[in-house]
Amino acid sequence: MVFEFEATLGTDGFMGAILIPEDIADQLAVDKIKRVVATITSNNKELKLHAGVSKKHGTVYLMFSKANRKLLDVDQGDTVKVKMQEDTSKYQAPMTEELEAVLLSDFEAYEIFETLTPGKQRNIIFMVYNAKGEQKRVDIALNAMENLKIGNRDPYKFEKLI
Repeated sequence: MVFEFEATLGTDGFMGAILIPEDIADQLAVDKIKRVVATITSNNKELKLHAGVSKKHGTVYLMFSKANRKLLDVDQGDTVKVKMQEDTSKYQAPMTEELEAVLLSDFEAYEIFETLTPGKQRNIIFMVYNAKGEQKRVDIALNAMENLKIGNRDPYKFEKLI
């Protein structure tokens, strides 16, 4: 199911968030949808966002970082158009070619990666995804797999091994 709505940024104390309308939030809860792929549009610019559906004090929202606001050139009080649907991908995150290639070439690392919690898998995927440049993504993917193989299962505590 595809959900479409407009949201004003920075209302109700949620500056770094896109508030989801109550009727859509209710449907997400009924369908037990916790992760979405959203296309955010403003100022003739478009951004694809893989995000978790969060809830705080009864308000349901998507995190919307300062970096993403800068990419779309929007600020508090601006309105954005949102089109979102459930993220049905295997890891519920944007798998890069570089990380996929490393996982395919290193079976031991792949087996360890598959035993991680979905959140830790996504942390590693986003760590690679957010790197600038193909070689940097390869280096980070290789480093992450080496950390897994030496027993470090916490992406926030990965050491630079390469």
